[in-house]
Amino acid sequence: MTTTPLTPDALAADPILATAWPRILDRLTQKHGKAAQIWLKPEMVRPIAVYEGELYLACPNVLFSTTIAERLGGDLCTAVAEMMGVEVRLVRGHVGRDDLARHEAKRAQAAIPPVPTKARSWGQGFKALEQFVVGSANRVAYDAIHELIRDPGSAVNPVFVHGKSGLGKTHLLQGLALAYADRHPSAKVTYLRCEQFTNEWLDAIKGGNEALRAFRVKMRHPELLLVDDLHFLAQLTRTSAVKELYETFNALHDQGKKVVFTSDASPKDITYLESNFISRFIGGLVIELKRPDPELRKAVAIKKASGLGLHLPMDVAEWMSNQFVDNIRELEGAVNKLSATARSFSRSVDLPFAKESLRDLLQRADGVDLAEVVLREVADRFGVEASEVLGRGRAGPVCSARHVAMYVLRMASGGTYATVGRSFGKGHPAVVYACGQAREMCQVDPNLQTFIDELLDRLRPH
Repeated sequence: MTTTPLTPDALAADPILATAWPRILDRLTQKHGKAAQIWLKPEMVRPIAVYEGELYLACPNVLFSTTIAERLGGDLCTAVAEMMGVEVRLVRGHVGRDDLARHEAKRAQAAIPPVPTKARSWGQGFKALEQFVVGSANRVAYDAIHELIRDPGSAVNPVFVHGKSGLGKTHLLQGLALAYADRHPSAKVTYLRCEQFTNEWLDAIKGGNEALRAFRVKMRHPELLLVDDLHFLAQLTRTSAVKELYETFNALHDQGKKVVFTSDASPKDITYLESNFISRFIGGLVIELKRPDPELRKAVAIKKASGLGLHLPMDVAEWMSNQFVDNIRELEGAVNKLSATARSFSRSVDLPFAKESLRDLLQRADGVDLAEVVLREVADRFGVEASEVLGRGRAGPVCSARHVAMYVLRMASGGTYATVGRSFGKGHPAVVYACGQAREMCQVDPNLQTFIDELLDRLRPH
């Protein structure tokens, strides 16, 4: 289904279709149940006409238009064709000006003013939805998140957002956590990375029955559970963690509570999950974040710069949007570096300065010493020398930098613990310990996790 420039004046409503529509809805409801009730609500979606083999529907927003096509389009075409005796090959959604205005008004009502950081007992370092830049590549996911905030009772469950790294999945999930908690203050919201879920599950098993009960109470009682980076399960050989996550979802789903997942891969491509888990995802709402278009990339660069107090000339924004084309996080990292460099030299930004400042981020040559780059970047982050990281010093920042550097190098290179250890003069156990420490540091310091994510994106070949 695609949104078309059709207007009510261009195509008159068909009274015959309107008369048949209740029976068509009954047939779709019998086959699809709750999905048809949600996405074909008479107050939200109404039929316009069948024209040249295409069924036109008035939809409140692109989210409805896209979802109806993906989940109900084929059966809608069949039902309309049989009941009206006409050929119907395609369903087209039309979002009219009045519908769009009502949708924007509802979304504005769902927007929650950011709460001062000191007022929160959790979510430190989370990105708010107000900072999320919306474009054609992510509008459906953004609308789905706002619909969940506005009316939790009517939302499809679960919501599954997937897309390549750096397109905004974590931002959406963290923004949802903050906005949902603000709009529904009595509701318990739990956000965690899939790796954290797995680690806590394994710790609970080791801790015995009491620890296991406490873990399940924590995971199975929030009104909204948000699980980031489901693809982390691909790295596991422990099927018990996958089974526990599935049972956690089922327990919440049976209570009418909501679950949102993010992943690099679509549910159909997650071969290490059992078919019943995958069917649960497909039965909900699956949305893909796509590669950002040039206008979205430019808007991201400008908004990020504005948030940093940096004036970004239009020619610089356009140049950056053409250099960092696949990854929003990488683009934001480039703006961060440009802002820091401009402050260091106490000067304004122009195109030659931007090209010089970001030259190292644009160098993709083969043969780069990965360990050397990781050491330099991590040492800078912790304010220590790379030689100290490679040494035996155990001062707080040095030790932390060493742990993070080992962790990043292993993630970036895909090497074994032993291989990574040789770059630091350490053995296998030391690297295992360092990676565990780094993960714990990220759990209490989201800014460190953001730094690592951005560094990994820059280190990956493009």
